[in-house]
Amino acid sequence: MNISPPNYRDSIMRIIPITPLFLLIFAMFIFGWSITQYGGISQYGAGFMPCIISGLLLFLAAIDVAIDIKHRHRNKVSLTFDEVKALLLVITVVLLFVLLLDILGFVICSFLLLFILMKIRGVRLLHSVIVSISASLIIWFIFARVLLVAFPEGILF
Repeated sequence: MNISPPNYRDSIMRIIPITPLFLLIFAMFIFGWSITQYGGISQYGAGFMPCIISGLLLFLAAIDVAIDIKHRHRNKVSLTFDEVKALLLVITVVLLFVLLLDILGFVICSFLLLFILMKIRGVRLLHSVIVSISASLIIWFIFARVLLVAFPEGILF
């Protein structure tokens, strides 16, 4: 019988299903918030769609957690330092987006978010700029001008 000491890579193996658990927590938060703040699904209004979507997300994430736990011994996935660093960078960029949205406005914040995420993925500079500007303006135009959704206004928009 060969008993070898665990190496460093085994110590960072994913033991619990991280992503589905985050989705479960997020779905529970949105579901609870929609019910308490907006009346939930008892009446058609601001809380109706968030309750439906978060309920569906909660159900599917619970299934994902159950499947992941059932197949835990087969699906050991290790996280490298670069993956953890990229994950933390994406979380930081999204948090900055949320914090700066009221100050800079949607168009500028969405441009910066898309641009930074594309640069993280290694997309060329010109392509990143063109796609980020185009996507931000198209999303803003469709929602703010066509669908009349109120966006946070900042410096320019």
